[in-house]
Amino acid sequence: MKLPLFKLIILIALAFAVWEGVAIYRSLHYWGHDESRNEPPQRAPSPILALSLPDLEHHAQPLRQWQGRVIVVNFWAAWCEPCKDEMPMLRQVQADWPADQVRFVGIGIDEREALQAYLRQQPMNYPMLVGTQDVLDMTAPYGNAQEGIPFTLVFDRSGDIVLKKLGRIQESDLRQAILTAIHAQQS
Repeated sequence: MKLPLFKLIILIALAFAVWEGVAIYRSLHYWGHDESRNEPPQRAPSPILALSLPDLEHHAQPLRQWQGRVIVVNFWAAWCEPCKDEMPMLRQVQADWPADQVRFVGIGIDEREALQAYLRQQPMNYPMLVGTQDVLDMTAPYGNAQEGIPFTLVFDRSGDIVLKKLGRIQESDLRQAILTAIHAQQS
């Protein structure tokens, strides 16, 4: 008599374990169920693209005004020789693309007066904004832990980074990144 009673207890324990396992499984899947999976994920814009900085005339310029375009952001300073060396090339590459498709933006990490003095000698064909060390600090997560300049970021139309370059950027690398960003928006 003891053996059938023991089998019955084991059978009941197994049935309870299976029932409990199913309940736990359903519970885990219930809480993990996301009704919004059919909606496209909402991404926060890059902190860089969320900036609003003054231009050389003290007017606030939000970088989001150029959303929907490929954006090339170049951090520079009037005292930085590698920055000044690459600026004619940046001016030429911007000239090769319509501003409604590709928008270069310079962010000078320098005194406004120093930036203005340099740009009077070497005018640029894209917006120049005035940044601070705090703005340059924001580039660390993008691969600029040294917070050095020049530093260039290329964003596609969706705001995704296509290129990060600390130091003087080569024209071929910049052009390739722009083409990559343009093609990313078409796929």
